[in-house]
Amino acid sequence: MCGGSGNAIARGMAQIFDRIFTRVCHVKVGFENRRQHILREFGARGVPVEFFLDYDVPDLSKEEIAASQLTPGHYSLGRKHMAIWQEFLATDLPYCLVFEDDVFLAEDFVAKLGVCVDEMGSPDRFCAVYLGNGCNYYVPARDLVPGRHLYPGTRSKCTDSYLITRPVAAARLDWLSRNGLKENIDLQIDQMDSQLGVEILWFERPIVEQGSQNGSFQTALGVQPRPLWQQAIRWNWKKLKRKATGHA
Repeated sequence: MCGGSGNAIARGMAQIFDRIFTRVCHVKVGFENRRQHILREFGARGVPVEFFLDYDVPDLSKEEIAASQLTPGHYSLGRKHMAIWQEFLATDLPYCLVFEDDVFLAEDFVAKLGVCVDEMGSPDRFCAVYLGNGCNYYVPARDLVPGRHLYPGTRSKCTDSYLITRPVAAARLDWLSRNGLKENIDLQIDQMDSQLGVEILWFERPIVEQGSQNGSFQTALGVQPRPLWQQAIRWNWKKLKRKATGHA
C-alpha cells in the first residue's frame, strides 16, 4: 500500500514536466564538474536534464562578440537564454524553465514547482517567476503569508533558475530583435521586463541556490572575488540576515 501510494505520488509529481520546456545552460567542452553535479542533483530530485550547448564562445564570430560590447562569456550566456526561449516557442508547451549549470535544488523541488504552477494560475499570465535566492534576495519573514509562495518582486533575480510563460518569451525576443543584447543577461532581463510590464514574482522560500554564489563553484564569468571558503561564509551569513529583513 505505502509503496504503491508513494509511486503514484512520484508519477503525479513527474507529470508536471509534461507541461514544461526545461533546459540547462551549459557548454560542449569544459566544466565537466558542473555537468556531473547537474546529473547527480537533478537525478536525485527526479528532474529531467536537457543541456543546451549551442552558442558557446568558440561558436561565435569575433565580429559578433565585438559588436555586442559584452565579454565573450556574458554574450555567449545571453545568446543561450535567447535561443532557449526561441526553442520553447517552437513547441506547444505552456511553460519554460531555465537553469544555469551550477544550481542546487531543494529536496522537495518538484513538489514545490507544482505548487508554483498551480499558484500562477493561467499559463497566459504575463509573468516571470524566480525560483532561487540569487544575490540573496528574499521577502522579509514578517511579510510571508502561510500557504502562499508567490510574491511581487522588486526586480528580477539572477538567471540561474526561472519559469516564464509563452507571452513573456515572445515579448522578450521581440524586444531584443528591436534593441539588441547590450547588457549581461540578468541586467538585460531586468531592463526589458520593466519596459514590457512583465509581472515579477519571487518564489518564497526559494527552492534553488546558485553554486557560484554560495561558494561551491568558481564563477565561470570573470574573476572569483574571494576564496570559495570566504564566499561560503559571507553568503550564508548574509542569507540568515536577508531571510529576516529582506533584500534591502
